[in-house]
Amino acid sequence: MTETVLPCSQARQIIARHGLLRRLAAFTPRWVGSIPLNIHGPGADIDIACCATDGLPAFKAALTGFAAAWPGATVSDNQHAGEASIIARLEIESVPVEIFGRERPVETHESYVHWLAEHRLLGLAEERLRLDVRQAKADGLKTEQAFARCLSLGGDPFVELLKLASPGDSALRTLISQAGYALR
Repeated sequence: MTETVLPCSQARQIIARHGLLRRLAAFTPRWVGSIPLNIHGPGADIDIACCATDGLPAFKAALTGFAAAWPGATVSDNQHAGEASIIARLEIESVPVEIFGRERPVETHESYVHWLAEHRLLGLAEERLRLDVRQAKADGLKTEQAFARCLSLGGDPFVELLKLASPGDSALRTLISQAGYALR
């Protein structure tokens, strides 16, 4: 049996129906990851990045209380890129959800900066880029690696995507055009 892909609109409805962003408002939550970009495959999770405003212990306590509403949910200490963080893993309406936080603003999290760059690239390129990224991910690549392959980026895909968050649209259009994804 083939697993189906969760439509972005359905993920958005789950987030709204359960008030996830509202309930996490004290932590400046941002919905990130592959689903809002529509480059996800079957089994993709809803990713929400947060700022542990009052420190990781307080964020962990708040997430533990929050996650108690969902059987089987876990909240644990985590290391991401060598930095301490907290991550909650739960399932809502049979959809996996990950909520993670660090002590610095979400807008400075690598995952958020990558997401912004990916969002801009997809908005400036023809739809075929989205389809090719989705296929590369289906072939086993992580999102950043998939973009790097499609756009012929050299070096570390995670670093290269960070760099693509700051150039103007003109520079991104040039990159997109060189990779063969220019809007016609």
